[in-house]
Amino acid sequence: MAHFREKYRDQMPSWALTEIMELGHLSRLYVGLTNSIATEIVTAYAIPSKRVMSSWIASLNYVRNVAAHHARICNRKLVTAPKRPDKGQVPLLDHLRDEQSSKQVFGLYNALAVMAYMLRTIDPNSGWTERLIELVEEFPHTGHLRMHSIGIPDDWRNLEPWKD
Repeated sequence: MAHFREKYRDQMPSWALTEIMELGHLSRLYVGLTNSIATEIVTAYAIPSKRVMSSWIASLNYVRNVAAHHARICNRKLVTAPKRPDKGQVPLLDHLRDEQSSKQVFGLYNALAVMAYMLRTIDPNSGWTERLIELVEEFPHTGHLRMHSIGIPDDWRNLEPWKD
């Protein structure tokens, strides 16, 4: 803190502030950005609009909070589901538009697909997608607890977000 006080006249620079912000605060900060700044950000991530990015951040924040508090994520309808881009806007996620059931629209799968898409830009070598595939393939298939419980389509492994 002393460094910031001396170098930045007691004003924390925005890059340092965002490092310590919670995701919910970052979500609200993004919504409040001017359209020109928000457009620079969505362009860098090849996301169609500020509105889509805002919904994605809010959804990922919701999923993170559910998981962080060890609440049930399986078979849960996401209160804040990520907005599905129009066909052709994000070709890697076009398959999300094909789904119509509430499990497939508001299930966890959409958020996972958005994460996979964003991580391709943020850190393509993170290994997150491969680890998620392993986890999903170990998912139990008993009674009412199946991959469909989180909205995963039958042919999910052949879809673009999950290919190498």
